Amino acid sequence: MTETLDLQLPDVGAAIDTDNVSDWALEQFQTTYGPEITKDDIWEYLYGIMHSPHWRMDYRHDLQRNLPRIPLADDFEAFRSAGRKLMDLHVGYETVDEYPVQCLVDGEPDDGEADASAYRIEGRMRWDKRPDGNDDPAVLIVNSRCRLVDIPPETVRYTVSGRTPLQWAIDSLRVKHDKASGIVDDPNGWRDWADEPFNLIRHLRRLVRVSYESALIIAWLPTSRPGESRLYEPGPVTLADIIESQGKGPPLNDPTGIIYTDEEFETHLASLPYEHPSDS
Repeated sequence: MTETLDLQLPDVGAAIDTDNVSDWALEQFQTTYGPEITKDDIWEYLYGIMHSPHWRMDYRHDLQRNLPRIPLADDFEAFRSAGRKLMDLHVGYETVDEYPVQCLVDGEPDDGEADASAYRIEGRMRWDKRPDGNDDPAVLIVNSRCRLVDIPPETVRYTVSGRTPLQWAIDSLRVKHDKASGIVDDPNGWRDWADEPFNLIRHLRRLVRVSYESALIIAWLPTSRPGESRLYEPGPVTLADIIESQGKGPPLNDPTGIIYTDEEFETHLASLPYEHPSDS
């Protein structure tokens, strides 16, 4: 008979959900934006604010040593709506719709018809090279037979801790050998795509979707600085114009061609295929 140790832990009762937005904070937001603001709204607003290029620039030094300061921006709903969509994207990154980047196997378009070996990682994935020798983020080489092409340029605009989601995939999804133990970490044997290798391609396409949509949403954020007008004038603008105006780099050489007015962008946000829990 196996002996067990009675830890005699106290009965703490049933688990209780506790939110981390204080009543004082709720009062400040309701005073500024109206009594209909809820604590869930504040969480979504915070997530939007923390993706603001202005906020990250203004508090880049404070974030290294202090708690973040949260401004009461002029446009609460813009940040709340963007934060909600970003939450849905980032939490549900494994189930979002795939971005339709083309998969080539042996130089031919493929959507899962090739043999299993065509989608397996051989050592490590890598970017293709441009004529000047620099990485080409439009082409991801999965292995000697398979590559993803025409990856939209906006994907390089969204990074997590300095790397894009696809770069994180390149760095983490690779065959690793531990010399001391002899253990081999082979992502090809992971549950998600061991029996269905094309799921790796689906996973990479979803990361493209997360990057692309995140970059688009962030590019359309207004300024987080209270009292300042939006950085772009109402009316038709391209994604490249917005990125340039927010100081995130030069205009894209090959913008998407998507043109939105403010009203069209609100329609775009509402049409994104990510369901919020409160909507179900």
